[in-house]
Amino acid sequence: MDKEKLQATAMEYMKIWNAGNADLLYKYADSDIIADYTHFEKSYRGIADYKSVLEMTYNFFPDLKITIENLLPDEAEQKITVEWKYDGTHKNGNLFGVESSGKKISVSGITILEIKNGLVIKEKGIVDNLSLLMQLGAI
Repeated sequence: MDKEKLQATAMEYMKIWNAGNADLLYKYADSDIIADYTHFEKSYRGIADYKSVLEMTYNFFPDLKITIENLLPDEAEQKITVEWKYDGTHKNGNLFGVESSGKKISVSGITILEIKNGLVIKEKGIVDNLSLLMQLGAI
């Protein structure tokens, strides 16, 4: 896959983080996808397992919207690094010990997508959860 196709795939795939878009996994992710972020207690394997995490995130932030800030494709490795930020409102549930308060948040992160046969087979990333904790008032 060339640089442009890697970028296009990443742009479409990352829309899974927009509230209500978990079903995009069926279109852009391999059925055995592995998703691993530094704040996850474990790696999530398979679409159904990972979809449950996305839906939990949407519950906390039902208006969650991701913005892609930069794409760095690696044609040789068939990987792409995505710099992003997401914005949303904490409307439901207890997150990191903080009850929902209607606070608006904006959080940055980096995700590396590994792509094979046009589908994401691995998603690994880091989220600025310190910033999230501060914005929620947890610290």
